[in-house]
Amino acid sequence: MHLSVYGDSIAAGQGAPPGMGFVPQLARLSAAQRRSAVTFLNFGQSGMTSGDLASALSHNDAWLDGLMDASAVCLLIGGDDLIRSIPLLLAENRRGLERTLLDCAANWRRILAILRRHSRGPIAVGTLYDPFPATAAATRAVAAYNEFVIAPAAATAGTALAPVHAAFSGRESSLIHGYSNGRADAPGRDGVIHPVHPNARGHDVIAQVFASRVE
Repeated sequence: MHLSVYGDSIAAGQGAPPGMGFVPQLARLSAAQRRSAVTFLNFGQSGMTSGDLASALSHNDAWLDGLMDASAVCLLIGGDDLIRSIPLLLAENRRGLERTLLDCAANWRRILAILRRHSRGPIAVGTLYDPFPATAAATRAVAAYNEFVIAPAAATAGTALAPVHAAFSGRESSLIHGYSNGRADAPGRDGVIHPVHPNARGHDVIAQVFASRVE
């Protein structure tokens, strides 16, 4: 089996020790389930937005090459879309946020159309968890992104939905690296300035959610 994973800093493994990001953990889980070797290509890049990924898949053949031999494809992206929307969230600029969600929805449709066109295996897409459950505006934005961007795009493309948000709900303090009080305006613990990435345990949870969708 060969996995290809596309995404942002979470896919890249940020927040976890080397080799403990969700992608290598997913490969190990899949290998144990199948009792056979599982290889993977990780296209996760820190700071990547849905627009960046849509562009990379459209204009960089190396990114498409990862699909050719993939037995399964996983996608986890969108957090940086929302991070770039923080000024809109803080200003409670509803119209601006709605425009952002529309743009992101178009990016997602484009991404999944490309993945579907070039991959013969199953595709699983992850929802976003809320790193700031004590900040109402952030919670609303994450929920809106999952409901109006990810879910419809997955349904249209016929891809499996990996409910990462549900796996993290109520467990943020134990799954997020440097989590403090769940407020977007507060620094994290242990020198973590922005507590938004999973810790090793959080990456393991994400791997388990995806593993159940690419069996």
